[in-house]
Amino acid sequence: MLTILIKSMLIVSIDRSLCDGGNMAQELTAAEAAARLGVKRATLYAYVSRGVLHRNVSMDGRTSLFDPEEIEAFRRNRRRPSEGELDTVISTALTNVSDAGVQIRGRDLVTMVDDGMHFEDIAEWLWAGVDGALEAPRSWTVEPVLARSLAAVQAAMPAATPLIDRLRVSVSVVSGTDPMRYETEPLGVHAVTRSLVAGMVEGLPLLGPVGEGTSIANRLWPRLSGQPATAARVAALDAALGLAVDHGLATSTFGARIAASVRADPYSVVAAGLGVFGGPLHGAASGLVHRLLADVERLGDAGAAIGAAQRVADQVPGFGHAIYRNEDPRYGALMRRVSAAWSNDARLAHLHQVRDLVGSRGNAIPNIDLALGALTYLGDMTPDAGEAAFAVARTAGWIAHGIEELSEKPVRFRPRARYVGVR
Repeated sequence: MLTILIKSMLIVSIDRSLCDGGNMAQELTAAEAAARLGVKRATLYAYVSRGVLHRNVSMDGRTSLFDPEEIEAFRRNRRRPSEGELDTVISTALTNVSDAGVQIRGRDLVTMVDDGMHFEDIAEWLWAGVDGALEAPRSWTVEPVLARSLAAVQAAMPAATPLIDRLRVSVSVVSGTDPMRYETEPLGVHAVTRSLVAGMVEGLPLLGPVGEGTSIANRLWPRLSGQPATAARVAALDAALGLAVDHGLATSTFGARIAASVRADPYSVVAAGLGVFGGPLHGAASGLVHRLLADVERLGDAGAAIGAAQRVADQVPGFGHAIYRNEDPRYGALMRRVSAAWSNDARLAHLHQVRDLVGSRGNAIPNIDLALGALTYLGDMTPDAGEAAFAVARTAGWIAHGIEELSEKPVRFRPRARYVGVR
């Protein structure tokens, strides 16, 4: 028996050394890695399924091993929940967000945009992971009767109605006229979402002439800006939509998944996302950037405008991110197109002044809201136009997460309250 035990120990030792060129003995078992992170093994494997951590498998195929340096780096960088904050881990096969960038079903999002994929193409890939091979027709249009209903409802609203509220109303109108609103099969939900996104766009009042293109970006442009819809400007808006389609488990996406977990219909899933979306810490952040750039122009002093913004929001809008440590790759991808579309606009210098001044004072990185706010500012849009474009794009992401949630156990999000008495 002693001989067998010694042989078994030697085999395990050889296994661990051969699997990593002799360094495997330093690797951690799942129990050891979980202990170092202070989490359960189930949470550790959830990190693996999301692509946040990687694991090796021993030669016997039964033992999971983890790189201690990767575990330590993750432990240092992981944002620990503060008192009273929920730390929820949800497994997903849709989007992986890390310092390496954003991957949509295994493909780099910025690369997809740079390769010429439009918002609709990226949404289709997010839903199915198949290039142009869907069974359902890819028609991102709205029926004329519904378009007239949307226009009539929107015309009855006050002119100063925020765009995000107009989108919420349009969702209700499209839902109320759809007898198949409770569709849950993926292909059917995809068709519903194409019509819904088109309806959200068509419901917004026109501000300028309608261009020749039929894409969502082409149809959205004259509803956000009175400027002529040049190819470069529409391309910038299309890139903004594509880059905003999904970003992992953002707060609004979590809200959408909660709605889907109780088997809400697709329209209610989107309504739940829209309900969480508003606010300066999420969907409306680009509006603060727009106002900051307008203040730079009005005051003629970037420093004064930044200081005023800091007094209101405690930080400079358009900078910093909870996930990215080095750069938000979406910022550069969108800013290249914004700079090309308004290359001769003197106001572009206001953005450069803000970016350079903030960068000289610290290590805050520009995020996508800075580029989106620049787009709405240079496009002579209202400050809330970025929020509206963001919501239109993210609708496709909410639906993708809603469909994925349907494969999970129903009503699985039920936090427990700890009553602390009357305060």
